[in-house]
Amino acid sequence: MISEQQAGIYLIIEFDWPKIFNPETGQKARQLHEVTQNKRWIRPVIAGNGGIGLGSSSIWIFWLENYGSLDILRHDLENEISKTFLSFFSSVENVSEKIREEVIFLQ
Repeated sequence: MISEQQAGIYLIIEFDWPKIFNPETGQKARQLHEVTQNKRWIRPVIAGNGGIGLGSSSIWIFWLENYGSLDILRHDLENEISKTFLSFFSSVENVSEKIREEVIFLQ
């Protein structure tokens, strides 16, 4: 019997930290990390900074349950996660994002 697992989507965000680091921005990042822990509809997958290559210096990838979750994340100002997400990403520079759909390999 094949177990049915619903594929989610990945929100891939690249950004640069402000040239002059502000501790408040660091606190916002920490808050975003904390509010996305152990949630059913969103979870942080990867966060990285620095390295080699073109583009922004930082990346943060979130798994989302579906496109409805993405809508909540971007527009529901009553939602604590949404408010924290929007607050952090409005405080960093050169933000670009893309969405990729998860691939689940059948066994």
